Amino acid sequence: MPSIRAPASRKATTLTVAVKCRPLSERERGRDIVRVHNDKEVLVLDPDLSKDYLERIQNRTKERRYTFDYAFGPNSINSDVYKRSICSTIGGVVQGLNATVFAYGSTGSSKTYTMVGTKDDPGLMVLSLNTIFNLIEKDNTSDNFEVTCSYLEVYNEVIYDLLEKSSGHLELREDPEQGIIVSGLRSIKVNSADKILELLNMGNSRRKTENTEVNQTSSRSHAVLEISVKRKQRKKYSNQVIKGKLALVDLAGSERASETNSGGQKLRDGANINRSLLALANCINALGKQQKKGLAYVPYRNSKLTRILKDGLSGNSQTIMIATISPADNQYHHTVNTLKYADRAKEIRTHIQKNIGTINAHISDYQKMIDNLQSEVSLLRKELSEKESQLNAKPAEKAVDDEISWLNAMSQETSENVQERINLQKAVIELEETNLRNRKELQHLDDAIAKQQATENDGAIFQALQERRQVILDNIRDNDEFGFNYQKEIEANEKRRCQLQDMIDEAFSNNGNKTYLGILSQYRLLGIANAELQFEMAMRDQFIYSQREAQRNLWDLVMSLGLNEKQIVELGAKKGIAVEDLALTTPAGPSNRMSLPNLEYNRHPPLHCSSYNGQSGGPSPCFFPEVPRELYSRSSTLDDRKLPLAFFREEHHSSYYYISNGFGLFPIDQGANTVNSLYAFPKSPTPVQQNVSKIHPSRVTYKF
Repeated sequence: MPSIRAPASRKATTLTVAVKCRPLSERERGRDIVRVHNDKEVLVLDPDLSKDYLERIQNRTKERRYTFDYAFGPNSINSDVYKRSICSTIGGVVQGLNATVFAYGSTGSSKTYTMVGTKDDPGLMVLSLNTIFNLIEKDNTSDNFEVTCSYLEVYNEVIYDLLEKSSGHLELREDPEQGIIVSGLRSIKVNSADKILELLNMGNSRRKTENTEVNQTSSRSHAVLEISVKRKQRKKYSNQVIKGKLALVDLAGSERASETNSGGQKLRDGANINRSLLALANCINALGKQQKKGLAYVPYRNSKLTRILKDGLSGNSQTIMIATISPADNQYHHTVNTLKYADRAKEIRTHIQKNIGTINAHISDYQKMIDNLQSEVSLLRKELSEKESQLNAKPAEKAVDDEISWLNAMSQETSENVQERINLQKAVIELEETNLRNRKELQHLDDAIAKQQATENDGAIFQALQERRQVILDNIRDNDEFGFNYQKEIEANEKRRCQLQDMIDEAFSNNGNKTYLGILSQYRLLGIANAELQFEMAMRDQFIYSQREAQRNLWDLVMSLGLNEKQIVELGAKKGIAVEDLALTTPAGPSNRMSLPNLEYNRHPPLHCSSYNGQSGGPSPCFFPEVPRELYSRSSTLDDRKLPLAFFREEHHSSYYYISNGFGLFPIDQGANTVNSLYAFPKSPTPVQQNVSKIHPSRVTYKF
């Protein structure tokens, strides 16, 4: 049994922002309006030369000045950018740290050139890979290193594997320790930078590019190259592995249809690119606002791109943003927009710490269940494929072809419907968690304001409290608007789910191919079960991860008292406590609810329910961990108490119910047995919510 040891320290850091201005191209005949000063300042001149002196001195000019961590002029090459802004960060990957580098800018601003480069001027991806393998080669320890590589693209909100010749659609998954992962993404073991460059070139040949008026080889997709470095000591019996990760991101460029002369598929591609980049810009704005004004909801789930970049923007990663701009006067608006978001990104804070991998039994158990479900889904897909092959071998008839096409479309739409529902539910839960913390802070502010009014103390403090209160109210209002929009999307998703089921049922009744329809129905149910099991596993792992964080905090507290590990073991032996077995346990009932770790985000399950045993006098209570125990007596009511929002799912189907505040526990007479049931009284009922929802505790499980 492994002993507990002091964990690696965590360090807070800010996102590093570098600006790179490309030279004017041969096609550009406009004026150069960008100036770089002192390797940090970027000056954007007013492109309108017709303004007179009076307008300039009256501050009616469009001239803009920005300051960043690094700034590179048109004469800088990629190696200059790499040595000054990135090289020192890449070395940490070999030591078990995470790093993210992404290029952000408009179409034609040299993002892909900066990240990939050419043979004469290698890009940041190539230079980073060379550094990693040089450091491994020079390492004088006896450690074993394993380097793996994956390469994906996000095209029209669909993820593809660039290392697979014919990649299907890939799905995103969330892990509490690893963060966002892509299910089914191929990861290849490599032993040299040349091998990765070979894979990089192969992947780039499969990327979607188009010729536009602005750029002859414009990237139509976002590409992410991820390098993982595992480091394990030789001749050691420890199961711990240090793992560093480097994510290199080449974003597609924002554009205007009028500038690119796009139409048809190009126009649709451009709209999707702009939508995902807008989602990224909204996340950057929210994160910058969060550092200045407190808790603000960050809409990561609005696009696949922002979910992939979530760790790089606010998680465990040292992140560098390369903002690429054009110096041409006709690109003024794009240049200023890019610099504006880059300036906001300077406020974003992340934390970095070494990744020490551990093996957990509960994760392997859940993984086995998921693998079994995925195997069954794969088997059903194979049966579908075989049936299609048999039909294609016979003389093809139009009716058969139409039926196969319909089945394929139904299968794809069913899968997308399930994934969309899971993502929307997670987004609403994250949003409610943010608002719950905002409301807690608002309550503290109200108490402090009331105290200031009673004592008539310093007016400046009172004013500051009032201003902070208004900021929190604004955040709550903005988050409520997000929540309202998500709720409408959930209702639309549920409506579409019912339509899909009706279409399948109608096909059965019309004597369609029942073999196909039976397989499709099984596939749909397995897909739902698979998605919900992954959801439940992620939430359970998040709770366990939170317990580890609490354990980490306890160790920090103990170490700050000046005790070393030996002294702690000796002290534990005197008290009859085995330090090796020290662990935080989940509370079993409301009586010891306060033993839950008081974590930064308070991530414990919102509801605990035990099964009803069918015996009189033995009701099965549902309780909220943060609610005083006296609220659960049968004589108590919740007239003026505000409880946190929660989600419940009846086990006999997969519909989710939203329970608003205003809860009460009341006995229900069921013949000889009396049990407690939970009633929901929405404060502002919609037509759908007119009837009171009644949920029996024995048929409820929490969804987090």
